[in-house]
Amino acid sequence: MSLGAADPAGPDAFAVLLRRYRRAAGLSQQQLAQAAGLGVRTLRDLERGRVGRPQRATVTGLAEALRLPPAEAQRLRRSATSDQPVDGDPDLALIGLAAPARVPLPADPSDFSGRDTELHRLAGLLARPGSIVVVHGPPGIGKTSVVVRAARTVAAELSDGAFFVDLRGTQQQPTTVRGAVAQLLAELGVDRRRLPAGLDARLASYREASAERSAVLVLDDARDAAQVRSLLPVGGDWRVLVSSRRQLTDLAGAAGAGAGPGHVERIALGALSGPDARALLAGVVGPARLATEPAAVDELVRICGGLPLALRIVASRLASRPLWTIAGLLDRLRDSQRRLDGLYAGDIEVRTAFLVSYRQLDPEHRTALRRLALLPWPGYDAAVVADLLDSGTDRAATVVAGIAEAGLLTPLADSGRYRLHDLLAVFGQERAAAEDGPADRQAALDRVRAGLLATVADVGGWFPSYQEPLTRHRFPAARTPFRSATAALDWCTAQRRAITWALRRTAQQHRHAEIVTVVDAIRGVANRHHHLAPWREVFQTAVDSSVVLGDPAAEARHRDSLGFALKYQVRRPEQALPEHERARWLHAEIGDRTGYAWSTLYTTGALHRCGRLAEALDRARLAADLFAALGETQGAVIASYAVGDIERDLGQPQQAARTHRRGLAQLADPAGRDRVTAGMFGYRLGLDLAAAGDLPGAVQVLESAYAAFAAEHHPTGIAECLGALSEVLAQLGSSRAVAVATRAVGVCHELGDTLREAQAWYALGLVAQAEQRAEDHARCFDRARSLCAGSADLEVRSLLVRLARQ
Repeated sequence: MSLGAADPAGPDAFAVLLRRYRRAAGLSQQQLAQAAGLGVRTLRDLERGRVGRPQRATVTGLAEALRLPPAEAQRLRRSATSDQPVDGDPDLALIGLAAPARVPLPADPSDFSGRDTELHRLAGLLARPGSIVVVHGPPGIGKTSVVVRAARTVAAELSDGAFFVDLRGTQQQPTTVRGAVAQLLAELGVDRRRLPAGLDARLASYREASAERSAVLVLDDARDAAQVRSLLPVGGDWRVLVSSRRQLTDLAGAAGAGAGPGHVERIALGALSGPDARALLAGVVGPARLATEPAAVDELVRICGGLPLALRIVASRLASRPLWTIAGLLDRLRDSQRRLDGLYAGDIEVRTAFLVSYRQLDPEHRTALRRLALLPWPGYDAAVVADLLDSGTDRAATVVAGIAEAGLLTPLADSGRYRLHDLLAVFGQERAAAEDGPADRQAALDRVRAGLLATVADVGGWFPSYQEPLTRHRFPAARTPFRSATAALDWCTAQRRAITWALRRTAQQHRHAEIVTVVDAIRGVANRHHHLAPWREVFQTAVDSSVVLGDPAAEARHRDSLGFALKYQVRRPEQALPEHERARWLHAEIGDRTGYAWSTLYTTGALHRCGRLAEALDRARLAADLFAALGETQGAVIASYAVGDIERDLGQPQQAARTHRRGLAQLADPAGRDRVTAGMFGYRLGLDLAAAGDLPGAVQVLESAYAAFAAEHHPTGIAECLGALSEVLAQLGSSRAVAVATRAVGVCHELGDTLREAQAWYALGLVAQAEQRAEDHARCFDRARSLCAGSADLEVRSLLVRLARQ
């Protein structure tokens, strides 16, 4: 390839030649950048002459990507080594400042959307002289747009306006401190021909020139704290805004920024909310076009993960292709393995933005990021990273903190866990496929699986099943990893998706003995948190493994647990009954009298919820007799509250209350470890009193039961009490009804307890009805009905009857 023209001269010679060669080769900036292993932004800066002297390796890579003949490659290299200063200073050439005019703030993007909370906080922080604020976040999150908008607002109030320096921290050649100071000195009025040669002398001149100014300084795209620290003004009335992918934690305590104390504030930018993301799309594509495909728009927002860069790219592609449908674009993006291929527009690409930060990590951090991307759940802690890296937990904590500092992991509040953005996860999976062998990937995942299930076994020690008397259970000592039952359950709640993944992977590997052991360990957790995991799937898997192992005792235990899940989690008592009957038969076959008594009691619950009350009462009394004969007080106590529940539904609430009070009196230690069972009796007694018409008494008992469950961190009991309390308070016309019912809706929705959530919506409907708010009560009742759909459970049917009366 020969361009035939004379060599261009001047500081932009390399930029001019590079543009000529690229166009002659018929390549876009994106294509050349990818072929040369550069970021698109780097190539764009090279073609604009914003890089004074490109690195030799960069020029060689470009020549190879352009397939230049030797003579032309030498021509390109020669242009890159020219060092003609602009007005006598090579640092001004480096930053592309050919005149003393101040670099203006970049224009606000026309599609800027959201960020009201962050901008309000920035306005408050920047109102203080001497303030220093770092705005940080992952690639493509919109940091520059936010800092520029905030700076523009505050600059209007300051006599010297705004100064803007692009530190190019994500580029191969970041702006040097020497170059940045040269720019600032020129903009502050220092004669460019009189710039001091040494860095220390320049910094002294900078401190002197900035000392009497009142302005906002924007340091955009900082690579590290060292790049920022020397540029902080001293004296005057300055406010400094820094944007960086990194948190710049080592900038703490830096002196500067005028009269202020040098304290550094930080604002982390996260994904845009759904409404703000849709507003961004509408600003480019137009609201009318979005209105024609609302479901597709919602899915597009989800796939982009609220990342402004990704949203702008898809919006740009749609705007430039008016005949495309949003659904058609989605077809190109749904496959996660091809998703990043579709997230480009011209020379802007999500993959390249991620790649720049990825390459700045050290090898161990890159390995951790790749392997975290393989895990199909959010919320990673140091223990998981330790298993992925096969390292110690302390080392893993350092690694994960380093990835978070680089802006590629997001801390989740104060939980010690981190989240990987969905698109970064797709990128990490790409890198894992390219850089790690299948055996290494599978070994890492198996270490995580084994580590999770070992922790699950530790959790199980805190939660005995109903069949095990508390006096016989050996509770763990307060030790790591969990110092209490509350801490153990909190871990389970946070890691519910991880636990489900580990159990599924174990089942796929046909590790039947391991499945049976682990699921045995967490049966007590299911009793306490009915909606923590997909218990139906978990216990069905344990049943299947027990059958393969030929272990009838294990099969019986897990069939009873499967019946429990069918009754309480999916509200399918008619499917639960045959599981309990099969378990009962297995216990009889192996001569397990205690197991037979428990299975008999469990069939009671299934018969009751199927509405077969007379049969259920007979079976409950039989279970009580069986437990009495065995001397099993625990079973006899629980059988008594089953009897009371059936009596209440038979229209005998006073008798039910007497039965439940007798059962409560049998508890050995209602204020100690039997508090959960005491709470269960209190909840049932509250229902008895409500059914008998004693609503104030019901409120008092239900509140005591709620306190017991809350003290024991028992999510299911909390949800049950809140649901019942909301309805009773609404019937009383209490002013507390709305607050309690609203809390119940939130708690029950989060837990996945649709029955209690429906009960709370019913209570809100009763309040709205009493206040003659027709639209509100109709909406609340409709929501309650929708949550009850498709269940044959007696409690659900009873609520539907109450709704039908409204």
